[in-house]
Amino acid sequence: MSASCPTYYAASQKKSLKKYSKPTMVAPSSGVAASLTFRTSNGKEPKRPCPEKRRPIKRAVTRNPPKPMPILLYAYIATEILAPFFASFIIINAILFLGKLVPFLNVIFDFGVGVGDFFRLCAYMLPKLMMFSIPMASMTAVIIALTRMVNDNEIMALKATGTGLLRLLPPIIIIALSTSLLTYFSAITLIPQGTLAMKAIFLQMAKEKIDKGIQSGQFSEGLSNVVLYIDAIDPQTRQWQGVYVSDMRHGDTPLTIVAKTGSLATQTETMLITISLADGTLHRASENITQTIRFDRYQINLPIKAPTEIAGSSITEVGKNGLRQEQLLEQAASHGPQSTLGLGMLIEYHSRMALPVGGFILTILGLPLAMLSRPNNKPLGVPLGLLLFILYYVLFTAGRASAESGHLPVATGIWLANILFALLTLMLTRQVANETVPLFLIRLRGPALALLARLPRGKTGDRP
Repeated sequence: MSASCPTYYAASQKKSLKKYSKPTMVAPSSGVAASLTFRTSNGKEPKRPCPEKRRPIKRAVTRNPPKPMPILLYAYIATEILAPFFASFIIINAILFLGKLVPFLNVIFDFGVGVGDFFRLCAYMLPKLMMFSIPMASMTAVIIALTRMVNDNEIMALKATGTGLLRLLPPIIIIALSTSLLTYFSAITLIPQGTLAMKAIFLQMAKEKIDKGIQSGQFSEGLSNVVLYIDAIDPQTRQWQGVYVSDMRHGDTPLTIVAKTGSLATQTETMLITISLADGTLHRASENITQTIRFDRYQINLPIKAPTEIAGSSITEVGKNGLRQEQLLEQAASHGPQSTLGLGMLIEYHSRMALPVGGFILTILGLPLAMLSRPNNKPLGVPLGLLLFILYYVLFTAGRASAESGHLPVATGIWLANILFALLTLMLTRQVANETVPLFLIRLRGPALALLARLPRGKTGDRP
């Protein structure tokens, strides 16, 4: 046997054995045992072919590849969340709008608002409502969707496949980020534009009301302490001909104005209605003196007649709600951050940024709250979510009041609720991922069940 070939193929051994003769016993040398050896016919041991040596195959060291993102799972979770989000968004906006409808009705009847103007006003009011409805709808949608998955044992099935709760976060984070950006856009852009547009449309409706109330050949007393008489009105241009005005706003010294032409206009910047007169005379009489002044052009600025507010919001003044972010900072710098007006501008500036961030945090908080539910038990996520949502806005209002009173810095007071709820969200998410229930949530079980019992219910039945 060749020393350089330690191994042989079985096939080569069989082929070689055919050429061999019968095995013969070879006499051993001294001290060596006998061995069985195959020999050929000429008595020599055959040469056994040595197979080619194989080169060692270098195998690449393979590590555990990262698990692919479950796109189908993420799309399923996002679809389950979006359906209750839109439903909650509509319901919450309807409830918030009903709260403002009662004072709004006085304006509708007083100004004679038409159907088209009514829907325009509703659209202008919507951005302010969205500051509260979007975060609440987003949080409620996450709780409802994941609670349904818990009750249908879908979360348990995902755990059985090795999918942890933290793997459910990406679609929730995307939805939370989208809703917070929408809230931020509403606060930064839509609210100032809607506020200015609402004041402009009310001013235009007031002008149209006054314009319609002025008839040729009649005395009009619809203006504030001003009596107006017009000989003729052009139906196309609404230009006045032969104008008589009795201005009694000054009390003891009334003014009598006579002009050939006149018109009615609005000034959106100053929120006033302006009567423009041309080519006339002004007469003023006191106890001992009578004055007559001739003029080429004369203007009378009149404020809008009541109502001037809707649910506490002025419709004749452009306040901080109508200012953009850079304008708020400019006003705060011009008046000084220590002044009342400058402090209010800074608080409004920080509030517009804090509320969208708070909506993002509340949406993420919906995940651990939904995981507290158990199949065939009363869902605790929705009532706990409502309690925490109310608690968030109580803390936000308290921090804002502390900033307004000067007890806390503006940034600290406005962002305090976000900081506390961010820590709460991190703690709850970690504990729920470890399948432990926080003690304070167990104590809130009683109030949550009491709140759930007060909610209206439909007829119960087996789910399909």
